[in-house]
Amino acid sequence: MKTNIYSVKTVKSFKPIESICRKCICICLAVFILIGQPAYAASTADDEANLQYLQGIVDMIRDQYQGSFTDKQLVEGAVDGMLNSLDDYTTYYTPEEADSFMGTITGAFGGIGVTMEPSGNYVLVTEVFTGSPAEKAGILQGDKIIEADGKSLIKATTDQAASLIRGEVGTVVKLGLLRNNSNIIKYVDVTRAVIKVNPVTFEIKNGIGCIKLEMFNENTDEFITAALAEMDRNGITKLILDLRDNPGGEVGQAVAVAQKFVPKGLITRLDYKSEKYQDLEYRSNLEKQKYKLAVLVNGMSASASEIVSGAIQDTGAGKLIGTKTFGKAKFQGLLPILSPEAFLKYKQLYGVNILSGLDLQMYFGIIPSEDEIAGYTKMTLGLYYTPKGRMIDGTGLVPDIPAEDPKPVSGVYINIIRKLSNTTKPGLNFQGTDVYNAEMLLKALGYRISMTDNTLDEQTVKAIREYQKKSGFGITGILDTRTQNALNSDLASLVSKHDNQYNAAVQYLNQ
Repeated sequence: MKTNIYSVKTVKSFKPIESICRKCICICLAVFILIGQPAYAASTADDEANLQYLQGIVDMIRDQYQGSFTDKQLVEGAVDGMLNSLDDYTTYYTPEEADSFMGTITGAFGGIGVTMEPSGNYVLVTEVFTGSPAEKAGILQGDKIIEADGKSLIKATTDQAASLIRGEVGTVVKLGLLRNNSNIIKYVDVTRAVIKVNPVTFEIKNGIGCIKLEMFNENTDEFITAALAEMDRNGITKLILDLRDNPGGEVGQAVAVAQKFVPKGLITRLDYKSEKYQDLEYRSNLEKQKYKLAVLVNGMSASASEIVSGAIQDTGAGKLIGTKTFGKAKFQGLLPILSPEAFLKYKQLYGVNILSGLDLQMYFGIIPSEDEIAGYTKMTLGLYYTPKGRMIDGTGLVPDIPAEDPKPVSGVYINIIRKLSNTTKPGLNFQGTDVYNAEMLLKALGYRISMTDNTLDEQTVKAIREYQKKSGFGITGILDTRTQNALNSDLASLVSKHDNQYNAAVQYLNQ
């Protein structure tokens, strides 16, 4: 399992000028406070022997390997091997892989606001984000995208499709769509915008607010602030924060969430291995707590979610309910690695061995250009501690109120089922996320569903018809509005009946 935590703290003198450096700023360059001067250790005899050994490997490959290769390929392979041998959280990325990783962590990109997956020869829209350019242009869940700006996407991978559909904010992409098994292409112009992935869902049930937080991306604070504002508008004072299966994310966002619940004082302390970086403390200024708080956790609650949970537990801001958390107190930073050519260039200029683009910027004020970056390493840089100084790496947090993880109902884990969106009316052969959730829900309710996937097949139609007959609805086999509403109501009932952790939280809050 790979999880990611990042701290964010502004370096006042830093002025971004390159797109590649902007990526480093939000994840890495803005993390650190420079102290002291550069220190480069002299090589020991063992170091020299190891270097000679590696050079011997290179010489052997050049002399004996029957095949084509480049020196750059050998260097990148060596770097990749060294970094990936360290721990489960340290790895090497090519620039392209770093871009993809950053898109996940930041939760924001220039695009149209859909999720896609392959379906036969087509790229299928499985979800349309609320308020997105795609929704405004009339794109629906279940549409097949077969063209982008005149280029065919038939037999394209989702990555190939995404590279054509994403682009500069404010520009227009012309998409060709197939809908409802029709062979007539529907063309739509979609203006790209900044798409923010919302990791927050919330609802109010019986006077208790419940906020589910999927991960800590750059949008977390914005969306959880909006969710809490809705709680306040409804006079909610009892709150469940669901961090189950939350793998972590950015330290800055975790701190922003903790500051809404943790009373004035320490939230966490980050202890860096390197003396080049100053240890950091994050604090809360909250004078008065608004909510009686229950936090749901399990064995997959990790990293940044444990920062929040640990701070809430240590300060008495709420109760942890569930099972012991994952136990990851290591945090990472994304460091740019100079190319061999750039390494030699700056060695000749300054007489020192510099591999990190961060060091180059901090010590010499030089921001490496994009072509001077060979790749990136997401590297473990230190450990974090809870307000009481606890180190939880490898041990996790023990809940205040133990409650077993929900057991599957008819083979289905009900806590992962999402509400049906009511944005379309899926029928036979329709494909989309709503179908997947409906099939899981129908299976949990005891209807025969052999396979839960995104396709509404004959078996699912039969199950829907049986459900509609039992509910006294018109028997259509279509997930119409009335059927989706009823299924959503049944989902709430299943959660109330089978989710022990949720029920334990409700019981605690109503005491």
